[in-house]
Amino acid sequence: MKSVPHFWFEPTPWVDGQWRRGMGEITVPNPATNLTLATVMRAEEELIQQAIEGADRAFAEWKRRSPVDRGNMLKRTATLMIARRDDLAALLSAEQGKPFAQALGEVDYAASFFQWFGEEARRSYGRVAAHPEAEREFFVEHKPIGVAGLITPWNFPLAQGAKKIAAALAAGCTAVWKPAERTPLIALAMAPLFTEAGIPKGVLQIVPARGAVVGKIFAEHPAMRVLSLTGSTATGSALMADAARSIKRVSLELGGNAPFIVLPDADLEFTAEHVLRLKLFVSGQVCVTANRIFVHESIEHEFLEILSHKLKNSVVGNGLAENVDAGPLIHRQACQDVDALVSQAISAGATLVCRNSTFERDPSLKEGSFYAPTLLSDVQDTMQIASHEIFGPVIPVLRYSSVADAICRANDTPYGLAGYVYGQDMTRCRAVARELEVGIVGVNEWRPLKAEIPFGGIKQSGIGAEGGEEGLHEFLCTQVISMPKPDLVR
Repeated sequence: MKSVPHFWFEPTPWVDGQWRRGMGEITVPNPATNLTLATVMRAEEELIQQAIEGADRAFAEWKRRSPVDRGNMLKRTATLMIARRDDLAALLSAEQGKPFAQALGEVDYAASFFQWFGEEARRSYGRVAAHPEAEREFFVEHKPIGVAGLITPWNFPLAQGAKKIAAALAAGCTAVWKPAERTPLIALAMAPLFTEAGIPKGVLQIVPARGAVVGKIFAEHPAMRVLSLTGSTATGSALMADAARSIKRVSLELGGNAPFIVLPDADLEFTAEHVLRLKLFVSGQVCVTANRIFVHESIEHEFLEILSHKLKNSVVGNGLAENVDAGPLIHRQACQDVDALVSQAISAGATLVCRNSTFERDPSLKEGSFYAPTLLSDVQDTMQIASHEIFGPVIPVLRYSSVADAICRANDTPYGLAGYVYGQDMTRCRAVARELEVGIVGVNEWRPLKAEIPFGGIKQSGIGAEGGEEGLHEFLCTQVISMPKPDLVR
């Protein structure tokens, strides 16, 4: 069993490079045991305002820093994260619940964004454009937009922060980071690393606080120029409406209902293994996880046999224990919400194929928020479990008879975040992938998200992109300067 390291940070807001006392408190439990890990002081309105104003003051100097200088600090942050990889992962596993191996992967993934944007900072190129008048020319320049408000979720509390922070700071913006109330510790743990990497005071502020309080202040404060949120579609819609009153830029990564299409020629062992890895990853609490598994009728029976065997042989338990495949859900209410969807589906005609309740063998987990990973067949499109984001370790299998039918049904949703296609004919796989109305498709790959490429949704799944060169542009504005051409001949 991994142990939680002694804190190398204070459980209080971090503003202008100092630990500051808040007014309220946030109790942070380990969702596997419901035992309290820490009590974190909450930032209230006055301190949040101070954080924004401090970031605004720091912006004047930070935006003038050399992009190479900014990038080097971000790359040093990545190096420091890898040096403390085990400690960060143990803390992350304890407060979020995911298995330690998955937490290690999140640390690496988060560090990759600091590395990528550390290198990308120097590539914020402008251009010279032709002017209709021969004696003039246009300079098109990209400039940092200003202070960024960053709101991150509890399922990837480190990685989602890294995506936003690295891009904003690389662009020359300063930022105020509001971590999820359920998982503030990993955010605060990063503060000393940012300082050690050389990032000046005020460039990044960290304010654990209530979402409704922070969202309103971010949307109304005149110094705040761009808001970046990863969260539910409902939260994104509300923040977008609030930001519209002062015409702030928004970047939103929201909910999903990802289709996973298993073509008739798919390698069933390989595909079943990937489905299971995807659904046990963070116990299905992932916006890009497969929400609907479309399986061709000719292979459905065999596929279900293989998948149920693999599910039964998985281990669900405390994320800090050895050889655990899936941990708890974030809280008890999440378990109830998932169970309601499963119960409704079974009542409407779905078949319960199997469940995995291995966590029940450990009496220390009886107070934890565990939900048994569940495999369902005979799921219909009209069931709530097929039309709502499950956010739990449930695998609903939907039968299809033609690929055209599967594509049509896959796209019949207001969401468009991710999709998956599995098969051996790559020409057909790509053709199917291109028809899916989503932001990213994994062909025979269950985790296609990388720092090097943009990721973002369409329809009600979001606006904007994270990662890739596109991620940098979320925090840049464009200015055009029309200039006379120098004439050295006369």
